[in-house]
Amino acid sequence: MTELISLKLISKIVNGILIGNNIKIINFSINSKKIKNNCMFIAIYGKKFDGHNFIKNAIHNGAIALLVNKYINTNIPQIIVSDTILGLGKLGLWKRMRFKNKMIAITGSSGKTSVKEMTASILKIKNKIIYTKGNMNNNIGVPLTLLKLKNKYKYAIIEIGGSKNNDIEYNSNLVKPNIALINNISVAHLAGFNSLSNIIKSKITIFNFLSVKGIIIINYDDSNQKKILKKILLNNNKNIFTFSINNKNADFFAENIKILQNKIYFKLKTPIGKISIHLFLIGGGIHNISNALASAALSFSVGVSLDEIAKGLQNFKSIPGRMYPIIINHNKLIIDDSYNANPNSVFVAINILQNMPNKKILVIGDMLELGSYTLYYHYKIKNLLLKSNIDYIFSIGKYSKYITENNIKAIHFIKKEELIDKLILITKKFQNYTILFKGSRNNNMEILINILLEKLKC
Repeated sequence: MTELISLKLISKIVNGILIGNNIKIINFSINSKKIKNNCMFIAIYGKKFDGHNFIKNAIHNGAIALLVNKYINTNIPQIIVSDTILGLGKLGLWKRMRFKNKMIAITGSSGKTSVKEMTASILKIKNKIIYTKGNMNNNIGVPLTLLKLKNKYKYAIIEIGGSKNNDIEYNSNLVKPNIALINNISVAHLAGFNSLSNIIKSKITIFNFLSVKGIIIINYDDSNQKKILKKILLNNNKNIFTFSINNKNADFFAENIKILQNKIYFKLKTPIGKISIHLFLIGGGIHNISNALASAALSFSVGVSLDEIAKGLQNFKSIPGRMYPIIINHNKLIIDDSYNANPNSVFVAINILQNMPNKKILVIGDMLELGSYTLYYHYKIKNLLLKSNIDYIFSIGKYSKYITENNIKAIHFIKKEELIDKLILITKKFQNYTILFKGSRNNNMEILINILLEKLKC
């Protein structure tokens, strides 16, 4: 059972002012609709929302205490702080410092959620674990996950994201990992970071908060990490493991790779021997092997056997929105990669689609949060597609028109329904096809997929 915490102690942790009775609580929530027993409602204040507007709902749903950034006229206790997001972070840090077991932190420009889920699939075979749910990897999601820590969990796996400078540093300071991984470094969220140099500086801060005997995991195929490896070695008296698809001298290396349409085989080389790995993932993709190597290195670092690594990776299933297969029939496939898009993940998606054996159709939306580099990277994708073997390219969005212009295989659409109607018309001609959907989160590409699936039923 989660321990009861007094409001007096909470006020001390968050450096706040307690008004009302010193009752004890167990749970915390930022969602007024999701209030559990003995729950404190934390009124998060952001640019687009204000949790203080939902306090009455929270109380109606059972909240017995509040964390707020201004006085609220109410009959339940409240703790007032200057910033409720920082208050949430302080609570998460307090909970983390009471956690006695291994803490794993994962960051990277892409693939970090897949690595997290692969690692969880391995570690939960024999142990109780806690790990980031969904994409709760920001300044709010990370401390909310930390608040659920209990010492019954042998391992905690925390995904750390960042869309601007200092995000990763802030959350890494809360997590204070025993093992830390940068999966890869590439251009993403440039609107917030402004440059690749800033992205590199930001990612590397995860290593500054490692425990005394901490372990660093490095992707040796990532040129941006190889550039900073010497700096890491000089500034960190830590153990370092490397993983690679290309360099057999890495600690974790994939050899004898065989990629089929719905499965991947390779031999995993580790510091203590080799083992055969089977990944059952439609669409294959060399990036899945890299993600598997990263998760193997993380799992090995906490003492997991090679047999458990192989079993956990074999059990791993695709994640919705991330190269997730939707099988229409044995000859017709939709790949849902709609969760997000940056230049590197779009390159990966295009390469996967190119290797599919049937008719190839790409439906692509905007790549967002690229700032002044927006047009540059959309034109870069355009040039890549002009050389590709993809049969049809449909684009939708403000910037994606630059991807499909001057390409006889490509059409840009303004309306979702028109795109889907054209897509259905074209697919009726083919006995077999693969359609891959890709776009940044705010494109809501999954709506297109749902419309298509509904019309295919008719």
